[in-house]
Amino acid sequence: MKERRLAQRVARCKLVLVGDVQCGKTAMLQVLVKDCYPETYVPTVFENYTACLELEEQRVELSLWDTSGSPYYDNVRPLCYSDSDAVLLCFDVARPDMVDRALKKWKAEIQDFCPNPRILLIGCKIDLRTDVCTRIELSNQKQAPVSYEQGASLAKQFGAEAYLECSAFTSEKSVQSVFRTATQACTDKFQHASKPSPARRLSKRLLHLPSRTDLLSSTFSKGKSKSCSIM
Repeated sequence: MKERRLAQRVARCKLVLVGDVQCGKTAMLQVLVKDCYPETYVPTVFENYTACLELEEQRVELSLWDTSGSPYYDNVRPLCYSDSDAVLLCFDVARPDMVDRALKKWKAEIQDFCPNPRILLIGCKIDLRTDVCTRIELSNQKQAPVSYEQGASLAKQFGAEAYLECSAFTSEKSVQSVFRTATQACTDKFQHASKPSPARRLSKRLLHLPSRTDLLSSTFSKGKSKSCSIM
């Protein structure tokens, strides 16, 4: 009986991750989906990950879109915003210059191509706040890592629903918390009564793009995600 209720209550949420190159988007997703931190940097074009989050009386199927922050893909990336339920705008707390960029480039792009979005601002790589080499390098430039208070203030300026932080390198729990909060923000519109209960289980799988010019659609079928190529 309970399994039948779960099967009847399925919500599908599309989360799009955007942000500058090497800000930590892909590391977050790989820690969440593959339980491992990427040891080497491989530039992202577009990848689509899927995960299933089970709440007490509801199953949430997540379509997680990892996008490239390279200006080379500025004309293609907007296609990913279609039908998104929330946008996770990510930045590296050890790169203060990304803060201004978030307010300018990314805010404009999100507003242009994703009307009335749910935006969550994500501070990534927070382990670097206490990294000696990072602090010395920034100090030489008369800078310092972005603090939590600065990030929270930026989120208010940006109109984001929340400011969250994580370290994919040192804390898998912080990554899980980011996606749990994002999922709950998305499922608000599917809830008719009480708030969703804490997640019980997260099942995961990964889809890779076949080429650098393909984009994955977010269409779900039972137990399987489909992909399509835009020629």
